[in-house]
This record gives sequence, structure tokens and C-alpha cells, in this order.
Amino acid sequence: MHLFLGVILMISATFSANASTALNVIVGDNGKKPFLPTSPVQSLMTIQSAVLGQLIYTESSFDLKPGLLESYKWNYNDQSYELTLRKNLKFHNNRKVTSKDLEFSILRGFFTPKGSWFKSFFNNIEGIDTLKGKNQFKSGMVTGVKIIDDLRIKVKLKRPNPSFLHSIARTTFSLVPIEEMNSDYDSWKRFPVGCGNYKVTKVDSENNVHLSYVGTNNDVAKNIILSPNGIKDDSDVILTSPSKNNNIDLFHSKNAARVTSIYFNYKNKLAQNSNFRKALDLLIDRSKLTKGVDAYKPTNEYLASHFWGRIEKYDNQDVAYAKRLLNSVQGLDLNVTYKIPVFNSFFGNAQLGKYLNELEGQFLQAGLKIQFYDTDKKFISSDDKESLFKILSMGADVVDPTVLFSLVRSPFKQHFPESDEAYFDLLVKAESAHSLDQRVIALKALSKHMYENRYVVPLFERKSAIGINKSKIKNLGEQNGGIAFYLDRITIQ
Repeated sequence: MHLFLGVILMISATFSANASTALNVIVGDNGKKPFLPTSPVQSLMTIQSAVLGQLIYTESSFDLKPGLLESYKWNYNDQSYELTLRKNLKFHNNRKVTSKDLEFSILRGFFTPKGSWFKSFFNNIEGIDTLKGKNQFKSGMVTGVKIIDDLRIKVKLKRPNPSFLHSIARTTFSLVPIEEMNSDYDSWKRFPVGCGNYKVTKVDSENNVHLSYVGTNNDVAKNIILSPNGIKDDSDVILTSPSKNNNIDLFHSKNAARVTSIYFNYKNKLAQNSNFRKALDLLIDRSKLTKGVDAYKPTNEYLASHFWGRIEKYDNQDVAYAKRLLNSVQGLDLNVTYKIPVFNSFFGNAQLGKYLNELEGQFLQAGLKIQFYDTDKKFISSDDKESLFKILSMGADVVDPTVLFSLVRSPFKQHFPESDEAYFDLLVKAESAHSLDQRVIALKALSKHMYENRYVVPLFERKSAIGINKSKIKNLGEQNGGIAFYLDRITIQ
């Protein structure tokens, strides 16, 4: 009996130790499962990098190195990319990975009825248009994605894209098992399942995601709890609104992780008016929006400052001229308070969200009454003709900036005019460029066109702020994934 009790106590002590040594990572504060399609991008990409892994990794030098792909090469004979999986790969549900899974993982976003990053990054695949209107995946549907054998596929593009391999390095496009996903191929039946260094063991009643390490590095945390329930006293890594205190050190990413901007609703007649859009831009004092926030940097440009292809020449703030422009806009009622949605941009945060109050005040000085409200919907719906615009923070990732301009096809179609042929001609020139010099010239022309028409009105760049428990974290490792935070690169004390 004493021996039995001793064994029970030992087991209990082991579980207690595991619970106490788990790394507590705060990925949100809304209490919702942090891997939902509507979750903030940083939350999604952090979970994806840990659980799904990546096909290819991008180094700080922009060089590529193998991930779940053993090799990737350009086949000069038939002008296609040949992608080869690592041998003996298995999903966390213990099923063997085959080239059909790679085919599905690259194409799955074209079947979801909602907007999808896949449609922006992979719209250039040969034969991709055959998927329009389809809602069920079958191998061999796209002529530009062909299975060679159990481990290899080839991908053929309509036109050259020297950044294709950098694109598939994104965590979103990593390997996923079709049987673990819902019929929209965008959401999970239970929780994410992949081939990454961490597997999900459970999602508890508070929507905390419990991860267990399945890799080979002894210096990393073996158990991680991802919490969407805000900062607590036992937080070890804070990815949402951290602040420095006695236990927490604060770090900022080197480059901007996002650009926060005004995205207009082009179903609304006021937003279609170029004088209205230009007036908003000229009203804004960006230095006041960013005052006192180290992670913010004023910007007038769609592309973040670490990208090439910027124009870096803008009109100065001119409130008097902006007022005249507003008065010329037919249908604008200055007696009405216009309600404006805010997504993933720190609405309600006393420090990081105070720019919204400042922005409301700056618009009010010109007689324009704006009231911001929080929303969990990334995009304005296609049948919404009332909302003037939306405040949205877009990722400033390390891939080719051409992709950011192509978002206007999908999923940002609602936030861009439908009939600007000049813009799309410039976009095709940039996408089809065979050399970097040609692409830079085309991108500068795109940047100028975007700015002169004020299709988007940028406000500021945002660096990622990361809080860490210095008594538990030894090193963050190389965090060069843009928005994605690499949990498997953290070393613990």
C-alpha cells in the first residue's frame, strides 16, 4: 500500500513539474481559439510555424534553406519548379506524408469561398483558373501542379516569378492533412495538425492550446501553453501588447512587421471619390498618431521602409486644402457620424490604440465625424455599401513586395477600384519582370500610382513587440520570420 501511494505521489509530482516548466506564451486577449481563420495574423503564423513547420526557411540574408522540402530546383527543360519532400515525413496524426499532400497544401486556398492568401501568392500557377467555382479538391485538377512520384511534384507558372520559392516559405502554405480540415479547407475540425517541431496535445476549456515538442533540440521548451486570454503573472513570452516591468524585458523586431492603413470600401460612393480619399490623407498628422509609441513609425507609403520599390516623396499635410476637398465631395454629410471598423489594430488599448482617438480628433477638426469600433472580420463584406473605410494592419513580410500589390485581386478586391487598367498593367509588368532591376522600376511606378490615387492611405509602420520573462528565457534565437514568431528557436535557462 505504501509502495502504491509512493508511485502515485511520484506520478503526481512529475505532472506538477511538467505543468510548472511549461512555457506560457500569450498570443491574444480575446479568449477565442487562436488558430481560427479570423485570428490575428501573428497568432496564426506563430502557431503555424510551430505546428505545421515550413516547406522552406528564409534566412536573414534572404537566402533559402530546406525545411520540409528536401530540395527545390528550377527545371530548365520544361520551365517548372521541382519540389521534393523529405523522406519518411509523418503528420502528427501519424499518417505518412506524400506528394499528394503537397499538391493539396499548395492549392487548398482556392477552394475556400472566402478571401485567401493563396489567391494572391499562387494566382500565377498554370491552369489555376480551372478551380474557379470548385469546392472539392481532387488530385490532378490543375495542369500546372503535377505529381512526379510519391515525394516529388512540379509547379509550372504562367509567367516568370523569381520570388516563387520565397512565397512558399510562408507558414500558411506548409503541409496539412486534408482529413483534419473542415470542408472549407481553411479551418480545422479540432486543432492544427502538421509536421512541425511541436504537436498540439489538447485545447482546454479556456481555449489554451497545449503543445508538446517532438523535435531533437534539448535546449528548447518541451511543453508550451499558448494562451488567448491576455497577460498573467506567470506569462513567459508575450506577443500581444507587452510592457516592460520587473520580470519582463521588451524587445522590438528589426523591421516593420505590419503597416497600419486606411483601406477604403469601393462599394461606397464617397470612398470612390478621389477628392475624399486625398482629403483624408492631407488631414492626418502622422507624428501625433505615433507619439510616445516606440514600435510605431509614421509612413505615407503602402510598402514598409525595408522594401525596395518605394517612391519616398509625398505631399505635406495641408488641412486648409483638405477642408476644401471635403466640401467638394457630393453626398458627404458632415452632420452624420460615420462608424468605421477596426481590425487587428489595437482598438481599446490605452497605449497602442490611442492613435484612433487622435485620428478621430484630427478628422473632427475638419468637420468629419468618425467613430471607430472593433471587429473580428478582416475584410468589409461584399454587400456592405455603408462603411466608408476600414483601419487594418497588413503584414510587411520578407517576400517579394509584388505580392502585396496583387492583394487587390483577392482577398482585398472590395478595397480597390475594379476598373483601373493602368494599375493592373503596371502590376503585370512587375510580376513578369525577368530581372530585379526591371522589377524595382515597375514597383516604383506601382507605388507612385497607388499614392497619387490614394487607393490606400497608410498611417504608420508597426514593429513587433515581444515581452519575455528574463528569468526563464535565455535567448530568443533568430526571429527573422516577419510576423511569425518561432517558438522552436527559443532557448530556455
